[in-house]
Amino acid sequence: MKKIILVFLFSFLFSCEGSDIYRGKWKALDKEGNKLEIEFFPKKMTLLDSLGKSINYDYTQNSIESDDSIKTYGITLSDGRIYQIYFPKKDCSIGLILDENDNQIFTLSRDTYVDFDEIYKLY
Repeated sequence: MKKIILVFLFSFLFSCEGSDIYRGKWKALDKEGNKLEIEFFPKKMTLLDSLGKSINYDYTQNSIESDDSIKTYGITLSDGRIYQIYFPKKDCSIGLILDENDNQIFTLSRDTYVDFDEIYKLY
């Protein structure tokens, strides 16, 4: 019984705040190639487009997975959208955001804008 309670508490803690792995500023490209800046905070994300327009979303992290060194974090935005953040093997400085139907939403990079093809080569 104690193990069940500990597992529940542990999973609850992870569902509240975003992981340190993806917190911070990212350069992002959407599927049309538009440049954005995305910043993840513990419970909020901000999207800044190339015209300087900023949109904020609250989010909760709802899953963490690791399969063959590919890390995946699930988040749910305050408007109900569900995203998966994928990081290729051994490199958490670039990633990919997909929606719940595995549609490409954004590429992520800490340093430069990368397109979807560049990221898929790393998987």
